[in-house]
Amino acid sequence: MTEQKSLHLVHARRSQQRAAKAEFMARFAEAAAVPDELEELTTASNAAADLVRAGKLEEAEAAAHELLKRFPEVHDGWDRLGMVHEARGEKMQAAECYRKALEIIRAQPESYDPAFGDAFVELIAKLDPQAPS
Repeated sequence: MTEQKSLHLVHARRSQQRAAKAEFMARFAEAAAVPDELEELTTASNAAADLVRAGKLEEAEAAAHELLKRFPEVHDGWDRLGMVHEARGEKMQAAECYRKALEIIRAQPESYDPAFGDAFVELIAKLDPQAPS
Protein backbone atom coordinates (compact mmCIF):
# COMPACT_ATOMS: atom_id res chain seq x y z
CA MET A 1 0.00 0.00 0.00
CA THR A 2 1.39 3.37 -0.92
CA GLU A 3 1.84 6.12 1.59
CA GLN A 4 -0.61 8.32 -0.30
CA LYS A 5 -3.30 5.60 -0.29
CA SER A 6 -2.71 4.97 3.42
CA LEU A 7 -3.04 8.68 4.15
CA HIS A 8 -6.26 8.79 2.13
CA LEU A 9 -7.71 5.92 4.22
CA VAL A 10 -6.77 7.69 7.46
CA HIS A 11 -8.53 10.88 6.29
CA ALA A 12 -11.58 8.89 5.23
CA ARG A 13 -11.80 7.18 8.64
CA ARG A 14 -11.42 10.51 10.44
CA SER A 15 -14.17 11.98 8.29
CA GLN A 16 -16.45 9.07 9.16
CA GLN A 17 -15.62 9.48 12.86
CA ARG A 18 -16.40 13.21 12.72
CA ALA A 19 -19.73 12.49 11.00
CA ALA A 20 -20.61 9.83 13.59
CA LYS A 21 -19.67 12.18 16.42
CA ALA A 22 -21.75 14.99 14.91
CA GLU A 23 -24.74 12.65 14.60
CA PHE A 24 -24.29 11.50 18.20
CA MET A 25 -24.04 15.08 19.46
CA ALA A 26 -27.18 16.07 17.56
CA ARG A 27 -29.12 13.15 19.08
CA PHE A 28 -27.71 13.97 22.51
CA ALA A 29 -28.74 17.63 22.21
CA GLU A 30 -32.23 16.58 21.10
CA ALA A 31 -32.58 14.18 24.04
CA ALA A 32 -31.28 16.78 26.48
CA ALA A 33 -33.87 19.30 25.25
CA VAL A 34 -36.80 17.05 26.20
CA PRO A 35 -36.63 17.69 29.97
CA ASP A 36 -36.32 21.44 29.35
CA GLU A 37 -39.36 21.40 27.07
CA LEU A 38 -41.32 19.33 29.58
CA GLU A 39 -40.42 21.77 32.34
CA GLU A 40 -41.49 24.72 30.14
CA LEU A 41 -44.80 22.99 29.41
CA THR A 42 -45.44 22.21 33.07
CA THR A 43 -44.57 25.73 34.19
CA ALA A 44 -46.71 27.38 31.49
CA SER A 45 -49.65 25.03 32.10
CA ASN A 46 -49.55 25.55 35.86
CA ALA A 47 -49.30 29.33 35.40
CA ALA A 48 -52.40 29.32 33.19
CA ALA A 49 -54.33 27.29 35.78
CA ASP A 50 -53.18 29.66 38.54
CA LEU A 51 -54.44 32.63 36.51
CA VAL A 52 -57.87 30.98 36.18
CA ARG A 53 -58.00 30.32 39.94
CA ALA A 54 -56.99 33.96 40.56
CA GLY A 55 -59.84 35.15 38.34
CA LYS A 56 -57.48 36.71 35.78
CA LEU A 57 -59.38 35.19 32.90
CA GLU A 58 -58.13 37.38 30.06
CA GLU A 59 -54.53 36.61 31.02
CA ALA A 60 -55.41 32.94 31.47
CA GLU A 61 -57.01 32.83 28.02
CA ALA A 62 -53.90 34.36 26.45
CA ALA A 63 -51.73 31.85 28.33
CA ALA A 64 -53.93 28.97 27.13
CA HIS A 65 -53.65 30.13 23.52
CA GLU A 66 -49.87 30.35 23.93
CA LEU A 67 -49.86 26.76 25.21
CA LEU A 68 -51.85 25.68 22.16
CA LYS A 69 -49.38 27.41 19.89
CA ARG A 70 -46.22 26.10 21.59
CA PHE A 71 -47.41 22.61 22.54
CA PRO A 72 -50.19 21.57 20.14
CA GLU A 73 -49.52 17.86 20.63
CA VAL A 74 -50.52 17.81 24.32
CA HIS A 75 -53.88 18.36 26.00
CA ASP A 76 -52.87 21.20 28.34
CA GLY A 77 -53.79 24.15 26.14
CA TRP A 78 -57.30 22.87 25.49
CA ASP A 79 -57.70 21.92 29.15
CA ARG A 80 -56.67 25.41 30.32
CA LEU A 81 -58.86 27.12 27.71
CA GLY A 82 -61.75 24.93 28.88
CA MET A 83 -61.08 26.09 32.44
CA VAL A 84 -61.30 29.72 31.28
CA HIS A 85 -64.65 29.14 29.54
CA GLU A 86 -65.95 27.19 32.53
CA ALA A 87 -64.97 30.03 34.90
CA ARG A 88 -66.87 32.45 32.65
CA GLY A 89 -69.94 30.21 32.71
CA GLU A 90 -69.55 29.38 29.01
CA LYS A 91 -70.44 25.73 29.38
CA MET A 92 -70.68 24.75 25.71
CA GLN A 93 -67.35 26.37 24.82
CA ALA A 94 -65.74 24.69 27.84
CA ALA A 95 -67.17 21.31 26.84
CA GLU A 96 -65.83 21.77 23.30
CA CYS A 97 -62.34 22.54 24.63
CA TYR A 98 -62.46 19.48 26.88
CA ARG A 99 -63.55 17.37 23.87
CA LYS A 100 -60.46 18.55 22.00
CA ALA A 101 -58.27 17.71 25.00
CA LEU A 102 -59.89 14.26 25.12
CA GLU A 103 -59.20 13.74 21.39
CA ILE A 104 -55.50 14.35 22.00
CA ILE A 105 -55.48 12.01 24.99
CA ARG A 106 -57.23 9.24 23.04
CA ALA A 107 -54.97 9.72 20.03
CA GLN A 108 -51.87 9.13 22.18
CA PRO A 109 -52.72 6.22 24.49
CA GLU A 110 -49.02 5.51 25.05
CA SER A 111 -48.57 8.98 26.59
CA TYR A 112 -51.50 8.99 29.00
CA ASP A 113 -52.86 6.82 31.78
CA PRO A 114 -56.01 5.11 30.44
CA ALA A 115 -58.13 6.55 33.26
CA PHE A 116 -56.92 10.12 32.67
CA GLY A 117 -59.47 10.75 29.92
CA ASP A 118 -62.31 9.76 32.25
CA ALA A 119 -62.07 13.11 34.05
CA PHE A 120 -62.68 14.89 30.75
CA VAL A 121 -65.59 12.59 29.88
CA GLU A 122 -67.18 13.50 33.22
CA LEU A 123 -66.55 17.25 32.72
CA ILE A 124 -68.09 17.12 29.25
CA ALA A 125 -71.13 15.23 30.56
CA LYS A 126 -71.58 17.78 33.33
CA LEU A 127 -71.24 20.80 31.04
CA ASP A 128 -73.12 19.41 28.02
CA PRO A 129 -75.45 16.67 29.30
CA GLN A 130 -77.33 16.44 25.97
CA ALA A 131 -74.20 15.47 24.01
CA PRO A 132 -73.25 11.84 23.44
CA SER A 133 -70.02 10.88 25.24
